[in-house]
Amino acid sequence: MRLRTTSKTVATKPGCLPLKLMYEEAVKSKPKAWGQVESHFLSAMERFDANLANGLADMGDLQNGKGDFFNDLLALLLENCAGVTLYSRGGVPGLIFPKHHLDVTFPSTGVVEFMLEAKAVGTPRHPGSPREQPIGRAGSADLDKRIKEIGFKTIDLKAEYARILAEQGSQPSAIAGNLTTWLRSVRPRSYVFIAARVISSNDHARVVRFADVAAQVSDAVGAFWFHAGVHDTADDVQATPGSLARGVGAGSVQCLSGSDGTQGRSAC
Repeated sequence: MRLRTTSKTVATKPGCLPLKLMYEEAVKSKPKAWGQVESHFLSAMERFDANLANGLADMGDLQNGKGDFFNDLLALLLENCAGVTLYSRGGVPGLIFPKHHLDVTFPSTGVVEFMLEAKAVGTPRHPGSPREQPIGRAGSADLDKRIKEIGFKTIDLKAEYARILAEQGSQPSAIAGNLTTWLRSVRPRSYVFIAARVISSNDHARVVRFADVAAQVSDAVGAFWFHAGVHDTADDVQATPGSLARGVGAGSVQCLSGSDGTQGRSAC
């Protein structure tokens, strides 16, 4: 167990400077809702993608900086909103696998009550992927694998919680035909957030489908997407943001399609 710490990659790598500056500003302003940081997040991601496309950010920045930044920002919002300290924990046992690493969780010891999984996907073409199509890699390209990993971790941890209840003499709810209903009846509460750079209406639709799949194994899912220009330079980014929410407490969600099929609005 350790207190939640921010990404060392974001803090030290020049290519991640837009992400670092945005996070530092969020720490100062103490936001409690996504709407308070959405435009700043989008601007930071655009500038980071421009750095990546121009070779100013490397593969380490992409693999360890972009996702960590999104994870850190969401955790900061939750801490400000809930007034609690969140933690990172390793070696958390599941029913099948003895060790899971949780980047953002609560409490610091004992049975996990809450866990957050955040994924930032989609990249422009950059020197590390010269054969990628000009507009870049689809945001949905890697979500199949990532959602499966999240789903298995969630099921394994919730199944272990049910085992603990039974061991203590409590009667955990039984799976009776609907796995999603059972998963939402036991701890830990599992939340998934996706930030996706989408390249087409089909890519956007696939991101939404994967978010819906994630909602079947998690308590709630949120997604934010934006459509960027072909070159992702500072002067050539045209972002169309949108969002959705799924799951317990997500409210009524209405997705509205824009001219490029990538615009959405949450009615939460």
